Amino acid sequence: MTKTNVIICIIFILILLVILSIILYRFKGDKLVNLKNKLDNTEEDYLSKLKVKKDVLLSLIDIVETKYKVDSKVFDEVKKIDFDNDQAYDSEKLLNKCYQEIIHIIEDHSKVKQTKALKEILKKYDETELYIISIRTFHNKYTLIYNNVIKKFPYNIISKIKRFKIKSLIEGKELDNNYNNDLEV
Repeated sequence: MTKTNVIICIIFILILLVILSIILYRFKGDKLVNLKNKLDNTEEDYLSKLKVKKDVLLSLIDIVETKYKVDSKVFDEVKKIDFDNDQAYDSEKLLNKCYQEIIHIIEDHSKVKQTKALKEILKKYDETELYIISIRTFHNKYTLIYNNVIKKFPYNIISKIKRFKIKSLIEGKELDNNYNNDLEV
């Protein structure tokens, strides 16, 4: 082989490697972006359902305050809640505490007949709570997959290029606090 043939062969191999790298980057990058988009969508759904849960609780609070003549510090805190990603779980714990207090008040006043509207609101709350639990479960499943994927080659390189970070689980009744901390990098 002549010197020019060797140079042409090396250039051809380099071009082939660059093309294969680009194809790999696109293919693996798309998978990573799809996982991230799923997580972003579930976070949005989670926050929107928390807002629905708050609205339902505000309806219950209104009924409890007017019908049962009960005021509570927790009720005032719930009225002031503003949801964001960082404090969503803490806000949800406050909403759950408020719900438990409302249920306790309703049970204490069992002599007062529950109205159809109250029963419907309680049913809507239960449906919303079930939906939130399913969102949390879905999100946590894909968070584990996403976090494991971005730690592996070549995804770790792609995630650094795209500036993707490790995501945290949405804590809930079904998770221990220690479980979330095991994913730290």
